Amino acid sequence: MKRCRFIMIILLLTLAFNATASAKNVLTQILGAYQKYQEVNMTLWLVGDVGAEKRFGKELQFWMGLTQKPEKDPKINAYVKGIFERLKPQFNQRGMKWDIQVIREGSANAFVIPGGHVYVHTGLLDMVDSDDELAAVISHEMAHAERRHSLANFRASTVMVALLNKAVKNKRDQETWGALLSYLTLMKFSRTQEDEADDIGQTRLAMSGFNPAAQVTLWEKFLKKHGDTKGLAQYLSSHPPSSDRVQNARNNLKKMNVGEQQVFSNTRQIMTIERTNLINNYSFEAASTSAGLLPGWEIVEGRAGVTDQAAASGRRAIQLWTEQRNVSTRVLSDFIAVNEGTDMAFAIWARSETGQQNAAIGIELYDANRRLRNRVWAIRPSAALSAEWQKIEARLVNTPDKKLFAANNVFMRILLQTGPFSEGSVLFDDLSLKPFSAPEPANLLAGGDFERNGENGMPSGLAGAKEQLSLDYDRFNSGYGSLRLTAAADGEAGFEFEPVPVEKLKTGQQLACSLFFQGDRQMKGIVVVELLDAAGNPLARRLGQMEFEAVPDRWQATSFTFNYALQKEEEPVVKAIQVRVAANMVAGSSLWFDTFVMR
Repeated sequence: MKRCRFIMIILLLTLAFNATASAKNVLTQILGAYQKYQEVNMTLWLVGDVGAEKRFGKELQFWMGLTQKPEKDPKINAYVKGIFERLKPQFNQRGMKWDIQVIREGSANAFVIPGGHVYVHTGLLDMVDSDDELAAVISHEMAHAERRHSLANFRASTVMVALLNKAVKNKRDQETWGALLSYLTLMKFSRTQEDEADDIGQTRLAMSGFNPAAQVTLWEKFLKKHGDTKGLAQYLSSHPPSSDRVQNARNNLKKMNVGEQQVFSNTRQIMTIERTNLINNYSFEAASTSAGLLPGWEIVEGRAGVTDQAAASGRRAIQLWTEQRNVSTRVLSDFIAVNEGTDMAFAIWARSETGQQNAAIGIELYDANRRLRNRVWAIRPSAALSAEWQKIEARLVNTPDKKLFAANNVFMRILLQTGPFSEGSVLFDDLSLKPFSAPEPANLLAGGDFERNGENGMPSGLAGAKEQLSLDYDRFNSGYGSLRLTAAADGEAGFEFEPVPVEKLKTGQQLACSLFFQGDRQMKGIVVVELLDAAGNPLARRLGQMEFEAVPDRWQATSFTFNYALQKEEEPVVKAIQVRVAANMVAGSSLWFDTFVMR
């Protein structure tokens, strides 16, 4: 827009001062003025003008789009962007707009071009072993950009300044613009610049919640394992590693009072549970406020609140009381945006006080202005409710002849109601509302969300020492609960999931195991996948294993993959596989686990 306004100003001035000139001369003068503007623009960048840098960056982005192939996998893009978005707030934008793009390219490289545009090659993703190491690389590159090291190097090169002028004078000169991009993406920085980017990058890494110890392991990896690897030559040639840089990263850790670590978060392969629950506070674990309000819900009529007595899941449920037979208590959920072309699947757990109380479950439909248009008892009409917890399920159908979500129905609310014509209370818990087409989570580990206790008082789906295992509803990464493992004595502590019968598996099937974890102090552990015989005894060979290292009060995540493939002598013996977790702990120490998935 600014560029267009500039052209219009040049046009008007040119017409004003050359009223008698021919149309051809006018056009020539306009193009000449715009060309001069472009040359001035580049000169402004060389003297540090941020606006000029942004415009130059846009031109470079255009050429990058012509010469590079962007990664189209949404999971890979989301993974890299998620790390980038955590880093971005810690860097000074200097008027630029930071962004990141993944390039499908096998070489291990990352760079920033003028304007704050970060690029990461997929080859780099294959090189690093954790979120923290990738964040260390990106943070390092962003530090170069913040300190404008490429600008300083550009100024110092008369060849590059001349090439820049040539490129500006001919925007279609692919060879010249390609040379500019090549220089910027493979730019060699001075030792002073690298040290500055190391220090700033590692500090911002820690400020963003990543583990700054990853910078030590990253440079050590370059030195010890990958220094002569062909795939890494591109990045290492522009950012040469050295023992001094490793030591400098160690010194920075001491200043931060952070210990060294070898195992970090790795979420790239994590197969998250796709549970799209549209209801806020669906299990009523967010308690009532001091003002008597229930987060995510509105008490429309009567008396209702959360209760800790025998919830269906978690530690709380909602209880609705009716003190007169001809009066109902009604509770409504938050407004939920609906899609008129989508069927919805609904589920809820419910019970009554004595088995004599009536309860109804419906929906209210609203227009764009949130005006009530209809109320439908589409889930459960009023009837007596059992005294035992029962699961009620319904499909809200949008067939052509029966459209619940018509064009003017923009929002819906879930309606829970007692009565009429019964006294006492009813309880509801663990609601779920999601598009009907959404796949059910395929977690082979029963109880992997750690939100329910079994009949024996142990967390559902687990075996272990009862005094060491408990559900924690005050600390969790997802849902409303986590598993707490507390060591009763110094030594090894752990737990096992219920065995998975081999009938559920296919020979050669690749499985991924992932988990979130944290500790009350730094400690190491291991996850193993074992083969079990008919008596439940483990065989000597393990299918897979992975080490993890927890740090205080920060959720981390990691994952590993393995193939279900048996050796010939194992085939008649193996009846199940089992996931076991063990950690070396001191008495009284604790580890927390959440969203433990195998599929």
